Order: sequence, then structure tokens, then C-alpha cells
Amino acid sequence: MNQNTEPVAAAESLAEVPEHVLRGLPEEVRLFPSAVDRTRIGVWATKPILKGKKFGPFVGDKKKRSQVKNNVYMWEVYYPNLGWMCIDATDPEKGNWLRYVNWACSGEEQNLFPLEINRAIYYKTLKPIAPGEELLVWYNGEDNPEIAAAIEEERASARSKRSSPKSRKATVSAWHPGALRQPPRTSPGSVGMSRPRQQPSSRDPSSKSRPFACSLTAPEVTWNQ
Repeated sequence: MNQNTEPVAAAESLAEVPEHVLRGLPEEVRLFPSAVDRTRIGVWATKPILKGKKFGPFVGDKKKRSQVKNNVYMWEVYYPNLGWMCIDATDPEKGNWLRYVNWACSGEEQNLFPLEINRAIYYKTLKPIAPGEELLVWYNGEDNPEIAAAIEEERASARSKRSSPKSRKATVSAWHPGALRQPPRTSPGSVGMSRPRQQPSSRDPSSKSRPFACSLTAPEVTWNQ
């Protein structure tokens, strides 16, 4: 009789989450087992999170794509002097809590979207998130009107900050892009979209397949008010 010998992914455990990740959690969220991937830890809201809330940046090792062994915990960002580089958080010790945000099963279920600001990845809430909901990200680019509007809002904010007298005097600014050259594959300006961290061969995130059924049922925990 034939037996299934395919390797089974080891499930993540809350006990294995590094202490620095737990210390870095915003007050609105906690880590619990994910409802969309039984092998993963997920990020859950414990307090209401308003639309437009920004989290980040996504933290990880910077390395070439050929050096990445697992594309589940990474994003690709274009650097003018280095080309496409991966921000890889496969090792929990190298990442932060955003590493544990899972992919939605579809664009309709997402409540976060990724945003690149000055070569760093942030997650921004696309809609209000209620206590007991898992934070889920989806990469559907600027073809989504709401996401396109949010990106343009970030660009306008960046332009405003750069033109303010205070920013001219500052020696360091998280929003100042300098004179960096943008390649054709990136969005104009210093605010835009990066490549997704989970990349199918077609480079189309909508073609990703998931070996599990999606469920947004919260785990049985008591949410702090």
C-alpha cells in the first residue's frame, strides 16, 4: 500500500516567538494561531484599528534573491545601487511582528495592503479592523481604487513634508528620498509598491494556490478591552 511521504510543514508555536517580537507588538494586536493557515502564527486585533493606520517597517535581512531559501517571509525592494534585494524575515530573530501577518485568501478578504516608502515596506489598514479579526495582507497593486488613492495620499504627504521648512533643516528625514533614480518597474516618487514576498512563477499574486481552506474564525481567546 502506497503511503503519502510528502513532508509536512512544522507548525509555528507561540512559545518559539522571540521576546523582541513580543515586546514590539503594538497595543492593538496580539499573536495567536492563524485562522487562514494552520501551520502559522497570526496577528489578531484586540482593540479597534481605524482605517488608514500604518504599521512598519517590515524588518529582515537584506539579501539577493538567490540567497533566499523560503519566499514566504520576504519582500523584494529595488535599490538604485544594488538592484532588486530581498528583505527576508525567514529567521524570526531577524524579523519583527509584521513577519507573522498572513496572506488573505483573496483581495476581498484583505484588511491590510503593502506600501513601499523610501525602500522600506509598511502595512496600512484598508478598512477598519474590529477586535477578534485577523490582520491579513494581499498584494493587488494600484489597480484597486482604494489602494491607489491611499498611495497617492502618501505621496502627497511625502511631498508636503519635503517642502516644509522643518524638513529642509533636518539632517535626517524618513521621508526624504534624495536624488535616487527610480527604475521603470517601480512607482513614481518615493512612495509606491514593491514586489510581493510570496511570488508564484507567473509573478501574479492572484495565481497563488493555498493548500488549505480559508476561515476567518477567531481562535477561542478573551480579547482585552
